[in-house]
Amino acid sequence: MLILQNKGGVIMKGLRRFISTFLVTVMAVSLLSACEKPAENNSGSSTKQSTAASVKSSAAKSGSTAIDTSKGNNPVAGKKVAYIMIMPSATIFQMWKDSCQKLCDALDVKFDFFFCDGDFNKWQDTIRTCASAGYDGLLVSHGNQDGSYVFLKEILEQYPNLKIVTFDTQFYADGEYKKLEGVTQMFQQDKSLVTVLLDRMVEKYGKGVRLVKVWRGPNYNSPFDRREAGWQEYEKAGKIKTVGEVQPLQDSVDSANTVTAAYLQSLKREDVDGVIAYYDLYGQGVYNAIMENSNFNGSNGNPLPMASVDIDPVDVTNMQTKPEIWTAAGTTDWTLNGEIAMRLLMLEMAGEYDKIYDPATQKKGVDVVEVPGTAIPAESLKKDSTVENLGNIAGETYGNLSYVSEADWMPKDLIHK
Repeated sequence: MLILQNKGGVIMKGLRRFISTFLVTVMAVSLLSACEKPAENNSGSSTKQSTAASVKSSAAKSGSTAIDTSKGNNPVAGKKVAYIMIMPSATIFQMWKDSCQKLCDALDVKFDFFFCDGDFNKWQDTIRTCASAGYDGLLVSHGNQDGSYVFLKEILEQYPNLKIVTFDTQFYADGEYKKLEGVTQMFQQDKSLVTVLLDRMVEKYGKGVRLVKVWRGPNYNSPFDRREAGWQEYEKAGKIKTVGEVQPLQDSVDSANTVTAAYLQSLKREDVDGVIAYYDLYGQGVYNAIMENSNFNGSNGNPLPMASVDIDPVDVTNMQTKPEIWTAAGTTDWTLNGEIAMRLLMLEMAGEYDKIYDPATQKKGVDVVEVPGTAIPAESLKKDSTVENLGNIAGETYGNLSYVSEADWMPKDLIHK
């Protein structure tokens, strides 16, 4: 059921989500026939290939694609790894994937990747199938807070030689924070990704700025829960006031557009100062809804400003086109993020945990790694700005090569020569 929340009440629309439950009665490989990944062929085009087919593939990477690391006695050559993302494919996740691929090619490691359409069951099934198929390492992303710990603990008990690095995945069980021995958890500094945007709103409108937030609600995924911590901190301090909340039904632009458009019909422009979207895909839907409404797009009075977490080419274009509406994005360099994460997995497989580096604390030998966030203001963008060259206008926290972990056989400039 679609729920649009105001301080004055709850607006309920007669929309219902249909949830299909599938009885698992076959082996793990057949379980994943619906969880597909784009697999790049030699010509560079993309095709769809099922997990079952992927895990059976034994084709080795061509030796000509790998950088010579023989002097460092490359301990991961010939290993097989996979990147498993719970969310649907998006530009930033493709940037992550491409970076992982490049590092794996340089180290002669076989690489596969899977996007699971926001379905936690598919995410679990993909991990289970890859583990049973003999992958050496898995980089798993965006597991939910409530179920990831118990599931991954069981996987590691069944496959003790498997190495796992998680991204944007918290471990909780019975209401308590947990650890998994040998698993490195990587995060963006999600709290700061929201607070850098809130700071801009407070600076412009003053303490008590009235805001609407757009997210999927608590316990949907770990990044949103961590971002919500920043929102709650600012609200408790009186820096912001929550006017309302919009929850898309799906991780799509259309869903965010639909629910936001409906919400705006219940809202007066004079009662709100801005909108913060916890995910840029939602931000695109919010932007479209604002642009379609004359009471909020600037046709009748002042336009309603918004900002979002994460960034992609559509966001950059919208910020360049309407900076008075899409005012900023809070993000990290997703190309570098992929490399940072895959380096962590390489070090785990090499048994060199002491070389794992956290840029947030500047410490080594840690099991939690956080990448500092950066605000990208719309007014700072240039005509030729793209997601790929944001480093030209962003602060020093964006795309900082010093954030990566390294080893003699995996120097910082390995794929940056």
